[in-house]
Amino acid sequence: MDVPEVVSSLDSESIRVVTLPDGSVDRRYAVEDNEGTVESRETFGRRIASGTAKSFMTEHLRTDPGGQAVNAAKQAHALGDDVTLLGHLDDPVLDELDVEGFSMGEPADVRIYEFEDGAVMMTDESPDIQTWTLDELRAVVSLDYFAAADAVVWTNWASVNNTTEALEALGAADIDGNVFVCDPGDVTIRDPDTIPDLAGALATLEDSFDVVLSANRAETRYIADALDVTTLDDSSCVRALRDELGITGVVIHASDYAVAARTDETLNVPNVEVDEQARYMGGGDRFSAALAHGLGAGWPWHAALALGNLAASYYIEYGETPSTDDLREEYGATTL
Repeated sequence: MDVPEVVSSLDSESIRVVTLPDGSVDRRYAVEDNEGTVESRETFGRRIASGTAKSFMTEHLRTDPGGQAVNAAKQAHALGDDVTLLGHLDDPVLDELDVEGFSMGEPADVRIYEFEDGAVMMTDESPDIQTWTLDELRAVVSLDYFAAADAVVWTNWASVNNTTEALEALGAADIDGNVFVCDPGDVTIRDPDTIPDLAGALATLEDSFDVVLSANRAETRYIADALDVTTLDDSSCVRALRDELGITGVVIHASDYAVAARTDETLNVPNVEVDEQARYMGGGDRFSAALAHGLGAGWPWHAALALGNLAASYYIEYGETPSTDDLREEYGATTL
């Protein structure tokens, strides 16, 4: 499929998707000091380091439902999927989500300081997220949801402390599942000694699902380094890491392309160009949800990767989760 075929195929595709386990209230701010708006992260850092600016003002821009699982749920819903969100949703801000949701407690509180060249995110994790286990999930839904789903998108291993144990428990539950996309979040904040346990949990899950690891370039390299996997470039990295993990596939999603290794092939799918950036975070969540949509619907891998690219790029450029109509209008005549 080229891009127009990928976009047109969305008209007839609707699958069942489960996303989990986090959730947050995202408050976005602009930053100001006595010289006015601080336009770049470099300027912000320089003024802090120099000691010339010790006090900053913030202008509240907006408050949104957030969290990787929430972002993935929004993207899957926008693509027309039947979505179940198993998250930490106990806040009125998260009530506006137009998907089936089951809450396991209070969300994180996230403050995002936006600059022209990027954003800085500071997070207060809720106690419910810090202590979450699969038992809390079982208290609100049956594990049958995982067997019935065409695709599961499990996010934010990096910030949800007990996720490794939860993944192991799910793998031991003997579920006859389908596609399982793990987007682990910013693994670089975790001790590299924890990565082998994550690898073991994903390998266990492969007995029940077709497991796909989806991460950005820095996160994937961090995982590879922690497992002593020697790589030269992105293609060799995903191939070697897939072989080491023993799972269905490993994907790097980057601004210039997506590269994936599956059992018998390595694919490189170029991305579309982004003219201007409205967002610097959240594109990867849209990529993973769109990838899960394509794979869960039985698309060829290169088409699923192309859809992930389009969803992520649209969000980065416009700051909105794209619907099928958005993708059709923006990319319907585009070829890769």
